[in-house]
Amino acid sequence: MIKKTVLLNLLFMVVFAFGCSSNEDESIETQTFLEKYDGVVWLEDSTYSLDDYAYLIQFLQSSKSLVDNEMPNGIDGSSYCDTQPLTYITENTEDTFVRTFGTTTLSYTVTNSGASLKFKVVDTDPSDPDQDVYYYSRSNLGMNCN
Repeated sequence: MIKKTVLLNLLFMVVFAFGCSSNEDESIETQTFLEKYDGVVWLEDSTYSLDDYAYLIQFLQSSKSLVDNEMPNGIDGSSYCDTQPLTYITENTEDTFVRTFGTTTLSYTVTNSGASLKFKVVDTDPSDPDQDVYYYSRSNLGMNCN
């Protein structure tokens, strides 16, 4: 009788220990778009040579902003940087970031294991609907905004 009680207690403790152990996969948090791509510089895909024209964007998590840099004379020419606050956020998942205000939706979707970015602008204003799509590639260029 004592052996059965000891065995049952031991079995109960083993089942209890495994039943209460955490699953490491469940504790891994998925990063948001802004966390995952914080500071990454994206170069707009263009038919222009980088010596003639370049347009860069960069998301900054700490300041919740988007920096863009237009270089109309190429990467060695003058820069025109602008910083926009990231407001009206409607989605911030691992590879998608969406902002909606009024009739305009701006969506950024990263594909190709983080190498490509699709930026889509949709305006559903019934008097002047519009849609544009821009493509970017991950870049090692610096923003050079001073």
